[in-house]
Amino acid sequence: MSATTPAVSTTPLTAWWNNMTLSGIYPSISTTSTTPSTASSSWSSHFIFGGNPSTAANTPQSTVPPSALSSGYTEDITVAGSLLKDKITGLMDTLMGRESVHAGCGYGEDGRIAMMVDKVYLVDRLGSHENLVGTVHVTTTHIIFRAENGSKELWLATGLIASVERGTLTAAGCQLVIRCKHFQVITLLLSRDKSCQDLYETLQRAAKPVNVSELLAFENREPVDDARGWKRLDWPAEMARQGVLASQNPKWTQSGINEGFTICDTYPDKLWFPTAASTSVLLGSCKFRSRGRLPVLTYFHRQTEAALCRCAQPLTGFSARCVEDEKLMELVGKANPNSENLLLVDTRPRVNAMVNKVQGKGFEDERNYSNMRFHFFDIENIHVMRASQARLLDAVTKCRDVAEYWKTLESSGWLKHLRAVVECSLFLAESISRGTSCVVHCSDGWDRTSQVVAMCQLLLDPYYRTIHGFQILIEKDWLGFGHKFDDRCGHVGALNDEAGKEISPIFSQWLDCVWQIMQQKPRAFQFNERYLIEIHEHVYSCQFGTFVGNCDKDRRDLNLSKRTKSLWTFMDARHDDYMNPFYSPTAHVALLDLDTRAARFSVWTGMYNRFDGGLQPRERLEDLTMTAMEHVGVLESHVAQLRTRLAELKSQQQQLSTSATTPTNMIDSGMSSATDELKNLSISHPLDPLLNTSTSSSSTSRLLERATSQESGVMDSSLYYPDEALTRYSLKWQPLRGADRCSNPTCRGEFSSTIERRIHCHLCGMIFCRRCLKSTPDERERVCDKCKSD
Repeated sequence: MSATTPAVSTTPLTAWWNNMTLSGIYPSISTTSTTPSTASSSWSSHFIFGGNPSTAANTPQSTVPPSALSSGYTEDITVAGSLLKDKITGLMDTLMGRESVHAGCGYGEDGRIAMMVDKVYLVDRLGSHENLVGTVHVTTTHIIFRAENGSKELWLATGLIASVERGTLTAAGCQLVIRCKHFQVITLLLSRDKSCQDLYETLQRAAKPVNVSELLAFENREPVDDARGWKRLDWPAEMARQGVLASQNPKWTQSGINEGFTICDTYPDKLWFPTAASTSVLLGSCKFRSRGRLPVLTYFHRQTEAALCRCAQPLTGFSARCVEDEKLMELVGKANPNSENLLLVDTRPRVNAMVNKVQGKGFEDERNYSNMRFHFFDIENIHVMRASQARLLDAVTKCRDVAEYWKTLESSGWLKHLRAVVECSLFLAESISRGTSCVVHCSDGWDRTSQVVAMCQLLLDPYYRTIHGFQILIEKDWLGFGHKFDDRCGHVGALNDEAGKEISPIFSQWLDCVWQIMQQKPRAFQFNERYLIEIHEHVYSCQFGTFVGNCDKDRRDLNLSKRTKSLWTFMDARHDDYMNPFYSPTAHVALLDLDTRAARFSVWTGMYNRFDGGLQPRERLEDLTMTAMEHVGVLESHVAQLRTRLAELKSQQQQLSTSATTPTNMIDSGMSSATDELKNLSISHPLDPLLNTSTSSSSTSRLLERATSQESGVMDSSLYYPDEALTRYSLKWQPLRGADRCSNPTCRGEFSSTIERRIHCHLCGMIFCRRCLKSTPDERERVCDKCKSD
């Protein structure tokens, strides 16, 4: 497809706007003198905002010395000029009747331009495409690369930047390698060392905000009214669904002991305990557990009445014990009427748990707890997982031959760690399905515990394998029970090396485990791979406030529900993007027959090589199936409309046949000869094939009635079926293979990877991006602007 944008007619108003500039708003660092032909403004983005690149190319830019990019750059006059341009842009959009430039961006409004560098080469690391020369814009929220020829425009949220590496100066120039948290690698080549250094320092500052309020989620300037997304998890309703109600199961009850986060600030304020547990027992156990994270109920298996509880490690040291904690464990076992035996699972390697004893922590002594069995599982800590994923990324991004790839992959141990998480989760699921209650912990109970507890519930409960149920599971066992997303994902830049050591891909690893299970049981999940990848990206992008903060208390203190938008509401609007066409709700109940052999675990190329087009399939099976189903549905709807129309025609024909009679006084006027001639003709009615008639007599009769109606001047025009209605829908849709750009000539937005959804217009069958398709009022059809205007 050609990337050339057709000429767009301009009015005097648009011409004035295209030539308008505001000095001091767009500072630039140019390798050569800046000219109107090479400078371009990111505010004229045609990829995101549907503007015209040809007009942007003629917009002159002011040049500001590099010193202006220091911390003193945000002077009052510059800020005022930027805000003025925002206001004028909105006014122009209103006057010209076009959509706001910020509408559909998906990342909120752009901040001020902090830096612009032209004559930058975007290098394809695999060498499969030629390098592109363009301009890099760095804003307070995004990094934008825009090719001079308009063939590519790349947007990257600053929250997704994991690291920036600066190469040495060579004859070709100086390289900057931007590694992203969603595993995209961007390589830029700059000819001047000074420009490279300035851009490097700017990206370093942009990638590591010091304050949480600097995150992209707080850049939203629109009023936030997102109660539906922020109230996705209703704790009492979810526990009632599981069967934990006083009327259903009096052995478990809700406790208000943590109201206001008084006893444990990393737990939710609503907790469930055995009904027989007194307040003194709960407080005693809380003091005995690390971080005050005492054993609490997270899942109740209705069929066997076994409970799944989670907690943190005890503060045993070498000999300490707690009577209240032992009593609470006993009550957890007795709350199960089918078996009082309790299974306690420590997800750590035994040697790690022994080391913690030196620090006054450790693990439970089985001799002090009645009816309890103890098991260790060798799931490594956050530091091992961080190093393992780094080696995995080396394998998928740096290795140049197969032998080196397999060697690096084996040394990373990533697949081995995935297998350990799945095996532990399967062990828990099998135990609960047999009627044995389980208590799980690791060190503090918010990393490995969240992984195996959430995975266990995914295996047991088909509700959590739906799109909505999966969100409930994340809200409950990851967000509610205090997985430290801020620390583990590095949302706020580390001020020292110690904070950097807290970063670890725990949640990414769990999503990888979910994908591994989906490969074995594709019919058991309502959602597809795109759903997992989208969640993973927005966990790190900080575009939404859902994953900001380390616990519920942090999110409540930051007032995120009033200041930011929820990811779940965003995904609700794209529900059809995540549907698995092979899903069968009744095909599986509990997934207890998983194959955990090492050979069944593979690298998730859809995640780690998402932006490497040569390593991805040209057409995804799920997308092909969904597109075919959607096309069939559209055509069936059209057939239903045609059948309704044909029924109307038949009804009209029957009315005409009963009402139309030949007047006797017209026999002598020559009408008889005309009708006799028509009767002798062996001509069928033009609508006979549609009306499903075969007899020549009935055809001749209707033809006679039609002629009579014409002669008498009472011809019904509705009998003629319009040709447009028969050809309204395209019988052949544009194939997904090779569809790398939006078909809208004024957009031409690029689909950066095969995982991105390509959406067909229901009328013309061409592929468009989501911004260029509008739903009909009844939301039954999606049409492009051209088909809508026609």
